[in-house]
Parts: sequence; C-alpha cells; structure tokens
Amino acid sequence: GDALMVVFREEGHASRAARAGLAFQEETGRIASARPDWPRFRVGVNSGAAIVGLPDARGARRLTVTGDTVNVAARLEGQARAGEVVIGETTRTALGSLAQVEDLGDLPVKGKAQPVRAFLLRALAPEGHERDQRLQHEQAKSEP
Repeated sequence: GDALMVVFREEGHASRAARAGLAFQEETGRIASARPDWPRFRVGVNSGAAIVGLPDARGARRLTVTGDTVNVAARLEGQARAGEVVIGETTRTALGSLAQVEDLGDLPVKGKAQPVRAFLLRALAPEGHERDQRLQHEQAKSEP
C-alpha cells in the first residue's frame, strides 16, 4: 500500500506523534520543493486505546495495531490536504496549550455514526516547554 502507520506509546505519546507528523511534513516539503514532481503526503494523528496483536491470518508473522483509534486516524489522514497534519479531539486535548491548531469542526467519517471533531495542527511549542508545563502541574498538585 501507500500508507505508513507509526504507533507511539507511554506518557507523552500525543506530543511525540504530533512532532513526528510535523517533522515529516517539513522534511518531505523541503525535498519536494526541489523536486516538484515528487509526491506530497497527508498525516492523521489520533490518540486512544488500540489492539496490538497478530492478525488472524494464516502465516501472519508481524504484529499489527487495530481498533477504532487506528481507524479514526486513517480517516483523519484522509481529511488532510497534502502537506497537512490533522489531529483528533483526544490528541488535541492531550497537547493542550502546546498546540497551535485550526478547528476544522465535526467531520463526517466513514465507519462512524457520529462526526469526528478534527483540528489542523499548525505548530507545537518548542520541546522542553512540555516538561516545564508538567513540572508546574506537579508542583501545583503538591502545594497545600
């Protein structure tokens, strides 16, 4: 196929995924600007639970990731234009004030009865800002 799926786990996964999407678009855009006939790509990022396992297929040897979170990420990617990163509402919430986004509203997506809220990710605060925010949050929790 013509798709690439990357899975991020553990704390900070939304930020790492969003940064990877933006970096991917920046680098492929830089390369494509020198080669106009080269393809441009779309990125969809979604956060949530997923199922990791071997597909139920004879001879399966590779782990795969499935579930609603994965399906919505694929649909978000389909809503993006070439060179864009579109994120879901759960990812948007996880990124908090780190993210500069444009609200795309509720988008109808295949396989979902209800529309999905989506955001165009424009930029993220520099790395390190996340650690500063977490530290401030932890300090605020520990104060009487």
